[in-house]
Amino acid sequence: MNEVLKAIRERRSVRKLKPDPIPDAERDLIVESALYAPSAKNAQAWHVTVVQNIGAIDRITDEVKAGIIRCDVERYIPLANSPEYKVNFGGSMVVILSIDPAVTPCPAEDTGCALQNMFLAAHSLGIASCWLNQVGPVADDAKVRALLTELGVPTRNKIYGCAAFGYAAGDLPSAPPRKDGTVNHVR
Repeated sequence: MNEVLKAIRERRSVRKLKPDPIPDAERDLIVESALYAPSAKNAQAWHVTVVQNIGAIDRITDEVKAGIIRCDVERYIPLANSPEYKVNFGGSMVVILSIDPAVTPCPAEDTGCALQNMFLAAHSLGIASCWLNQVGPVADDAKVRALLTELGVPTRNKIYGCAAFGYAAGDLPSAPPRKDGTVNHVR
């Protein structure tokens, strides 16, 4: 089978990662793959912030958890109250993908394409990943935004996606069966 198609079928979100560092060359390949993603009107409006400092990742975890409580993001409150929750799932790298919504008509879609490229690139290198949904809903909280700005996220940018990367701490999950009735052919 074609390697790209194989990666698409095999890649899964992994929420238990090892703290082992990702080599710089592999990190750079993962980040570069985001820059080659399609974007609306070829705007390439994204900004990639790569965080590999565990102290900074712990600060992100603390501020996001506090932001969830302050902003009352109901669906994430169980995570915010869990002492085990970490935005990096134990991995050694968090990527914050932000976009200036004034530059592209499709910031969420552009982010999705860039993150998917990163996920597939990481998988091809034996590195696991997981989309982080918790940062975006609290990114405009004053304390969370202050930390993001300190980490280099441009203040005009919105957070549409983040991801954790690292080596899987255990077996990779297998794909669940695909749902029936999700494809319609018109010929």
